[in-house]
Amino acid sequence: MAYILTNPGVYLREISEDLGLSLGAVQYHVWALTRDGQLEECRSGRYRRFFGAARYAEGERTVLSLMRQGAEGRILAVLSEEPKSHTELAAAVGLSSQALTWHMKRLLMMGVVESGLRRGSERCRYYLDDSILARVRALGGRQPRATVRLPGSVF
Repeated sequence: MAYILTNPGVYLREISEDLGLSLGAVQYHVWALTRDGQLEECRSGRYRRFFGAARYAEGERTVLSLMRQGAEGRILAVLSEEPKSHTELAAAVGLSSQALTWHMKRLLMMGVVESGLRRGSERCRYYLDDSILARVRALGGRQPRATVRLPGSVF
């Protein structure tokens, strides 16, 4: 429970690997905590991510989940600084143009990222929706990952 509260949006395998516990043991305890109403489960693509119950609104859970994903987290962090063109963003996050296109289509469909001319720019740019921008900046534009050493753990 303490690990999930410290690492909102974590998924089962992360918990298992970071705490050195078997996946079966993690599943059992996470499901029990979810059933008891202490945790909330949120689907993020193929992952089930976990959060402390009643701690985050749906939009916050979405942003936290995206920030924990590699490419999407890097994209949101870069766009939290300033709008970027496709070429600039691909270079900044270290993705090929094709890979960035795939991720951006997904983020555009989710309504997290917007594109178009903005603030007098001559080129089309990607930028974050204002509410998403505030959430990403509140996280400091970083992926929220902090491992926790629990009392009594032996690793």
